[in-house]
Amino acid sequence: MKKIVLFSIGILFGTNIIAQKISMDNVPAEVKSTFTHKYSTAQKVKWQLDYENYEAEFNFLNTDMSALFDKDGNWLETHHFIKSSELPKEIKDSLSKHFGTLLSMYKIDDVEKVESKDKDLFYKLEVEKGENTYYMMLSEKGETLKKDLIEKEDETPAKGKK
Repeated sequence: MKKIVLFSIGILFGTNIIAQKISMDNVPAEVKSTFTHKYSTAQKVKWQLDYENYEAEFNFLNTDMSALFDKDGNWLETHHFIKSSELPKEIKDSLSKHFGTLLSMYKIDDVEKVESKDKDLFYKLEVEKGENTYYMMLSEKGETLKKDLIEKEDETPAKGKK
């Protein structure tokens, strides 16, 4: 049961437990080149192989980040791990519409600003109060892309609950 729970959490948050840590020596030259060009001053770089893609976790300009590249070195997406206090006004306004004046009673956690090759900039986060935790994705303009209630017992989104 525990493996199923971990696998579900991995799929939900865009990472998976299939990823394995690898050394820099095992990262293709094309991937290293694209990464170095994009993040030349990155520090504390750790690499993982995630199916056929390469993921770098690192610190860049005092921000913890992760970036995903395909095996040919093409950049796919970057996650900027930010504090809830760093969310733009549009996102905070959208959250206030969802949770009203009660928003101040909720904990906003696991906040990521996501740049993607195929999608516009968006934000991923969790909003938690007591037994209720919501996984949300919001566009840069604050439009709701996804809002799922996460079941506490297995940490996967509840079907049909919003």
